[in-house]
Amino acid sequence: MFVKNPEYFITIANERSISKSAEKLYLSQPYLSQYLAKLEANLGVTLLDRSHTPLRLMPAGELFLAYLESQRYLDRQLENDLRQLQEHRQQILHIGVATWRGSILLPDLLPAFSQRCPDVQVVLHEIPAPHLKELVADNVTDLCFMQTPTDATGLTYELIMQERILLAANRAHPLIQGRNSSLEHLEPFDLHLLDQERLIMLPPDWRMSRILSNTFNIYNLKPSQTLETTNLTTAAHLVSEGMGFTFLPESGARRLARNGPLCFFTVDDPPLTCDLTAVYKKSGFLTPAARSLIDLAKQTYSWCNYAPAAQGT
Repeated sequence: MFVKNPEYFITIANERSISKSAEKLYLSQPYLSQYLAKLEANLGVTLLDRSHTPLRLMPAGELFLAYLESQRYLDRQLENDLRQLQEHRQQILHIGVATWRGSILLPDLLPAFSQRCPDVQVVLHEIPAPHLKELVADNVTDLCFMQTPTDATGLTYELIMQERILLAANRAHPLIQGRNSSLEHLEPFDLHLLDQERLIMLPPDWRMSRILSNTFNIYNLKPSQTLETTNLTTAAHLVSEGMGFTFLPESGARRLARNGPLCFFTVDDPPLTCDLTAVYKKSGFLTPAARSLIDLAKQTYSWCNYAPAAQGT
């Protein structure tokens, strides 16, 4: 759909005033009012509620504004991509991922992705998980791999996998000796046994910690010792050294279990799960490279999609 002078409506929507918008656009107020009236007549809807001061967007106005902003972003993206092609520059794909998740996910994905898209340069942004969605919202990254954001306003996401949360333990621990649980034949673990044990946990406001906290409340479990870390690789290494127990998503457990004394158990019945999604901006443009990476991730982790247990967020 072609819209003449879309910046006029965007300015009106941002300023919520025709007079202020006219001044900002160096137009006369009558001209801008006439523009708005013609626009509404052509669309057949009312975009602004003029009975309020400042002006208020009607539902149709909110939808139309989102369309114009998305179109403006796509135009800029197209100009940038065409310029890169003209200058024979590599396409660039910015990916956001939590530091720990990156150490597990990227070795699984990037070798195959580089074969699929050899002309794409990948730029990694590894930061703590709670801040990932800001990278998408601020157009720093094309997409982020993260758990489903609790507030997805302005964002969209696709499920990559629904994986089990596993308890990681040291085989030499007295509670584990004699047990034969393995990743191929996982056994359940009675959480009540952890009451006097040290648990190595992610910060309490992180998604997986909230899931586990809800489960602890159900079991009336109040760990007497906890050690907090923002990196689950650190947690796994501490468990390997006999420092207690921790919880890992199954994809991470499978990579970390290749060496060392770790063994794993399911948690709760049915087992607790957590998700991994590809998050990107709703009004943004998903490049072919980004789409290829998301599809590759879904294919790579197709084995890891379990029905989630009943759990809070």
